[in-house]
Amino acid sequence: MLTEIPSFTVIAEGSRTQGSVSFCSKCIILGLIEGNVYQHSHETLTLGKSGWIRGDITSQGPVVISGRIEGNIFSSVKVKILETAHIKGTVVCPTIEIIPGAIVESDILMHWSPTKHSHKPLAA
Repeated sequence: MLTEIPSFTVIAEGSRTQGSVSFCSKCIILGLIEGNVYQHSHETLTLGKSGWIRGDITSQGPVVISGRIEGNIFSSVKVKILETAHIKGTVVCPTIEIIPGAIVESDILMHWSPTKHSHKPLAA
């Protein structure tokens, strides 16, 4: 089990990272990541307006997108797509919010988390 870290991580504007990255804290991405991003906490992962990800995002917490992503987004909680976002890829989450103006070239698959919604069989 990973421990959540009380601080946050910033990938600064102008930075370029190649390869997969993992976070256990709140994360703000303002630079370019060429690889998959893994958020292992329930903190928010934010792709800022200047941020660009060429790869998938997998997050246990909410994801807020105002930058560009070419890849899939998986969130156990919620995805919020702001008006400056540009997304190409599939979005999978139980809750989604899309602000008018966003460019979304995606399939959207909404599901619920089995840990939040227990399904009890009907009595016979």
